[in-house]
Amino acid sequence: MSSATDLITEQLREAEAVEQSSISLLESHLRGVPPGPYRAALRRHLDETRRHANQVAERLNDLGASRSPLATAVDVGEAVVGRMTGLALASVRLLSSRSSPEVILRHAGDDIAAEAREVALYEALERLAVAAQDATTASLARAIRRDEERQLQTLQDLVDPLADRVARRRLGSRPAAPGEPAAEPAPAPARAAPTNGGPVHTERETPYHERAERRKAAKKAAPQEPKLTREAAARVREADREAEQADIVESEGPADPGAELHVAPPWPGYDDMKAADIVDRLRAADAAVRAMARFYEEMHKKRKSILDATG
Repeated sequence: MSSATDLITEQLREAEAVEQSSISLLESHLRGVPPGPYRAALRRHLDETRRHANQVAERLNDLGASRSPLATAVDVGEAVVGRMTGLALASVRLLSSRSSPEVILRHAGDDIAAEAREVALYEALERLAVAAQDATTASLARAIRRDEERQLQTLQDLVDPLADRVARRRLGSRPAAPGEPAAEPAPAPARAAPTNGGPVHTERETPYHERAERRKAAKKAAPQEPKLTREAAARVREADREAEQADIVESEGPADPGAELHVAPPWPGYDDMKAADIVDRLRAADAAVRAMARFYEEMHKKRKSILDATG
């Protein structure tokens, strides 16, 4: 066996021992943890850690790092002792009921330290494997390191909410960050929603509710477009019928002389306004008012700027 293979084998055996220790730590921390992001993160990473241990063991087997029956028995004994130690370290409260927020926060700190160690371990293993020209081991170390880095980041992101839970339990509210005004206690949710773990957030605590509230406020503050009265709407309908009748007269010729057509202006004071002012008002008007203005203008002054604004 070459010196390079010896070096990689030693590092893989250390990684295997660390993975077995991590399995014991994760299993002990999962006991009594209530549903929440922390429990979900532990549950997911426990499955990943078991897979990592199998992958490392398979790589050792590929390298021909076979073990004698005595070494195998020693490894099994170490694994059993590690599991029993993890069980003994769990408090009576942890085994009998859900852990308190203080215990969960301490466990998160232990998990963060363990993940940081594993990240460093696999970073070193990858570099050593590259130096030994062992591309397979380097690729395995890189893949496992990415899983450990993701778990480390997940746990670090959970420190603040876990600390807030301790503050709410011991102090009655979440402590304000430096420079942040003290927040009022959030109202308790009416019903606990199903969750994969961690503090349950109500709909009013989500960014979606905040955006909805901002939209409502903006809608109230926006100027409301004037609505047509029943009389104005009737005038619009009458103007449409008269326009249709005018089209018929143009295409088929005049019918028997009837009453003279009289079209009222679209709003009071229309005839006294300048064309530019009428155009400005039409920009904010609805389709019905623009139609009335167009018909009235076509029947009277036929000003191009107004006709274009009603088109």
